[in-house]
Amino acid sequence: MLNHMKIRAVLAVVVAILLVGLPAASREALATDSVFNVASESYYRLDVPNATMSVQVDAEFQAARTGLELPAVPLWVMPGATNVVAKSDGTVLTTKVSPAKPEDGLPALVLVTLAKPIKGALKAEITLTYDVPEQVNDFVRIEKGSVEGRFVSQGPGSFVYVDVPPGDTYFEPGCLKASDQPKSVKEANAERWICGDALLIVLNTQDPEVLKRCANADDRCRQRANPTPYSAFVQSITDPNLRGTLEADVTLTRGPVKVTLRYFRRDEAWAEKEFAMAKAALPKLEQTYGFNYPRDTILIRQSHFIQAIGAAGIAFPDDGQVLITNTGTIDEEVTVHELAHLWAGQNLQTAWLWEGLAEYGLRSVAPSLNITPRDWKWQSYGYKDPLATWWDGSAIRNSNYWYGKAGAFWFAYQEAIGGPAMMNAVLARLDDYPAQLPVDGRWFMDRGEEVSGANLDALFLAWVWRPETATTTLADRRVAHDQVKLLTARAGALGFTGLPSDIQSNLDTWTFGPVPDQLARAGKILDSYDAVLAKAAEAGLPPVPGGVARAWAEQPLAGVAAAVEDQRQAIDAIIRSAAALQGLPEDAPAMKALATAREKYAAGDLAAAEKAAASASTLVSNQIAAGKMIEVAKLKQSSFKPSFFAKVGLYFVDPAGDLAKAEAAYAGGDPTTALKLSGSAYDGWNDASARGVQRLAILTGLMCAFTLAVWWLLKRLDPDRAPARALGTGHVIEAGEARSRWKDWENTR
Repeated sequence: MLNHMKIRAVLAVVVAILLVGLPAASREALATDSVFNVASESYYRLDVPNATMSVQVDAEFQAARTGLELPAVPLWVMPGATNVVAKSDGTVLTTKVSPAKPEDGLPALVLVTLAKPIKGALKAEITLTYDVPEQVNDFVRIEKGSVEGRFVSQGPGSFVYVDVPPGDTYFEPGCLKASDQPKSVKEANAERWICGDALLIVLNTQDPEVLKRCANADDRCRQRANPTPYSAFVQSITDPNLRGTLEADVTLTRGPVKVTLRYFRRDEAWAEKEFAMAKAALPKLEQTYGFNYPRDTILIRQSHFIQAIGAAGIAFPDDGQVLITNTGTIDEEVTVHELAHLWAGQNLQTAWLWEGLAEYGLRSVAPSLNITPRDWKWQSYGYKDPLATWWDGSAIRNSNYWYGKAGAFWFAYQEAIGGPAMMNAVLARLDDYPAQLPVDGRWFMDRGEEVSGANLDALFLAWVWRPETATTTLADRRVAHDQVKLLTARAGALGFTGLPSDIQSNLDTWTFGPVPDQLARAGKILDSYDAVLAKAAEAGLPPVPGGVARAWAEQPLAGVAAAVEDQRQAIDAIIRSAAALQGLPEDAPAMKALATAREKYAAGDLAAAEKAAASASTLVSNQIAAGKMIEVAKLKQSSFKPSFFAKVGLYFVDPAGDLAKAEAAYAGGDPTTALKLSGSAYDGWNDASARGVQRLAILTGLMCAFTLAVWWLLKRLDPDRAPARALGTGHVIEAGEARSRWKDWENTR
């Protein structure tokens, strides 16, 4: 891991040395990395077969402080840079190159003297070009057919573009294939990639909008989080003789997983050893973590340069990829640790979790793999900083302390919850909560107590949390969880598991304020459910599968209350129907409907049960109503005296027939049909006169309309009718022949 503070200090010294000969005030001003702001784009064109690359840097500088005058500006370049040329507005500028500083983790530096000093709002636009020859050093390995190393940026505000030829190429996950592929790049049979803020890209690998924005070189994606002058790790191989590949299918729970190791042939013996270790470790790691590896492939790559950034291995769980290097000492340990990250990786929120659980996985399987992991000796340093402060408040940067303590914690956790089986049960739940990923330490505290019933307050206070801020929170949590235990015990006696989702959500997010009120409401809901069960037992109804129990485990309290009410309404409907049907024979339709209601209730289909019970009650009501309606219809029939209008109203209706059918349906046990037909019969006689008047009125209207239509048609067919008069000419009796015809009309007709 690079020491960023050291880099900034060394940069200040290097720049100060390069500025010898400049005025003292200028030397002092430039001897720091905060005197200027810079935005830059660095373009690398890799000629891998010929072991060279050409580079162009476009940078815009501006003084960072009012009143500061900058006569020169620094630019980082790749080590061994040749043919260095800097220009501004077409003018070639004076440059001075400082060699790379491997001991400080710094590349080479070029000081560019400006044609005119900049200050205030003035800006200097500089284009720097240079070539990078074949070389092998701590920064980069460039040889015919292979280029591997870290590529130089200008620090925050930078984009790095790399044009690579066809071949086996690997970019760190912080790089993306650029959306813009210029014609010149395509004509060179190359592909352009863009590297910006690696952290932003890695944290948003599942967000297509962010990835699209960064691939389009959005300014928000420029390098910012990493203050070092590097922005990309690239490995490009065009000579297949330099690359070795080992492949095998490893059987995991999901089935065969294709595992590939790509390495440099000169390290073949090392690669075969690491590959054998990987194949042996993967099934053991899956068993240790208790949930399936989620992908069909695993790619392991050898790198020469990850040690330069303080890493012996790097894992990219979202891509199923691992980078390892040949350290010559701890390689097998590192390989298993990085493979463990495929289970303990992006599903975890903070460093102490993912590194600690990877160490746990390694050390759990190490004995069966004949690996003796290193002793971190973390306790020997005397540090007391809790794990939650790693990269979040602690000034300690000793990785031995953090890796050692994080790994040791999980074995203490395992012991506190009851051993490896309990630990496996907790870890196996990591893929059961996709909506909560990545999980934090609170999740493990909650799941550990759920699985084991142990109180983990003391453990987490001693190892993880800041006591000065966590003590009160843990006290509130304990009160809430103790109250929840009482509720879950009562719910468990009813056959319920889990908790309503709104209570569980507050517990998961450690929002304990609303919990007491929620628990009180949950208690009232269980009181209602007890009453429902008592009513069901009184009615002779069996327990209902699912229903309230399922709602309790899946829905919020409102949903549970609704499920209790649904069951109560179904029971009430069955009880009402049973009371209404007393005395009916078992084969009566209403009794059959009631039996169906009971069957639906027993199956847990409460809506159908309530509907069937209501249907049974309706059948009883219809039975009574149909009998009465038949008698009313008979009385109407006996008192019916047809008038002229009534006779007309009886055309096309047969009330006597309807009444006969109603009596037959009633006798056959179909009261619904009997009620409908007897009502129709009654209406047939009762409304006969009104219906006759209505029919005659309609007939009269139709006759009038027909007469008018015939008159209009005959008039239209008259050959002697006068032509239509123009609009506005008035009603005038024509003279002459037409007038005489009008005078003679009555006499001649």
